[in-house]
Amino acid sequence: MSRQHTDYTARTAPAAGQGFDPDTPIEGFYRFRLRSGAVPVGVRIWWGQPLDPIDGSVLDRSYRWNATANGRPIDLERVWPKCADDPIDEAEATHLAGLQAWGEQHAPGSAFADPTKRIDPLTAPTPF
Repeated sequence: MSRQHTDYTARTAPAAGQGFDPDTPIEGFYRFRLRSGAVPVGVRIWWGQPLDPIDGSVLDRSYRWNATANGRPIDLERVWPKCADDPIDEAEATHLAGLQAWGEQHAPGSAFADPTKRIDPLTAPTPF
C-alpha cells in the first residue's frame, strides 16, 4: 500500500494581504533574526533529504522539511512560521551568509560572527 504523492514544490508564497497555512512550510529563502537586535540571517526551507551538519553532504534519510540559517542546519520549528513574512531571493540569502563568514574571520567576538548575539551599535564593526 502506498500513499498519494504530494508535490510540495508546486506551492508558492501567498500574495500580499492573503493568509497561509502556518502548519505547512513554503519552500524558499527568508530573512530572519534569531533574537531581538541581532544580525539577520538567510533561512532556506526545503522539502527533501537532510544535510550532514558536519560537511553539508546530502544524507541517505527519508524526505522531510529542512531548514538552514546561513547554510547551517537549524530546527525548522525555531524559524517557521515566524520567518514567513520576510521572503528574500537566493542572492540576498548568500549575502547574509557572507556577512557571517566575514564576521567569523575579521571580528570573531561580534554579532556578525554569532547571529545569536545582539548588535552593540557603539562597538559594532562595519563589514564594508
